[in-house]
Amino acid sequence: MPTISLTHFVDFVSKAGTPKLTVVKNAKQQLAEEYDPATDFYKALRDGIISVHRKGLPKAALDGLLHGLTDKKKITGYPPLVTGYKKFLGKKQIAWFAPPHDDWSHDGLTVSVNPELGLTINGTHHVVKLYFKAEKLTKLRTEIVTQLMEVVLGNCKKPLAFAILDVRNAKLFLSSGVNAGLIALLQGEAASFAQIFASV
Repeated sequence: MPTISLTHFVDFVSKAGTPKLTVVKNAKQQLAEEYDPATDFYKALRDGIISVHRKGLPKAALDGLLHGLTDKKKITGYPPLVTGYKKFLGKKQIAWFAPPHDDWSHDGLTVSVNPELGLTINGTHHVVKLYFKAEKLTKLRTEIVTQLMEVVLGNCKKPLAFAILDVRNAKLFLSSGVNAGLIALLQGEAASFAQIFASV
């Protein structure tokens, strides 16, 4: 049973026709290769945001993530994301907690559900998945991510609000609760992914 990233699964569900095949092939190739942090474009930014919250640093500390960058794409790509994240934080009262993570499995496929942030925002516990890409964050992508977090992580002892943050645009999209119809769709897509994965 392959275990794939939430990003790969969301990409698969979001596409139609032969592009689905491309997503599966890319996922299979990535699984066959050893993880290389150098190829993870947003790793330094993602780790930096987590570190700032864990250490309880002020949001101004995020500017330090831009110092020492040598990759030209990061030099141009990171600043708007730091600006967006600082805008999202605004004057909110923020406290860190370790976010839960687990796997969702169905019909031969396992999807890793690993939100990056656990943030108590103005008293409410939020579990947040970060979205960095310039590509527009669609309603479908938002719903898939928050649904899987609801289903997999929603049985925690304390009440949690599940969300995806469009970092670039400083917009937090909250889950509207479990949608049985969407879960049924995701189960069908998982079976389809597993079948294609076994054939390519």
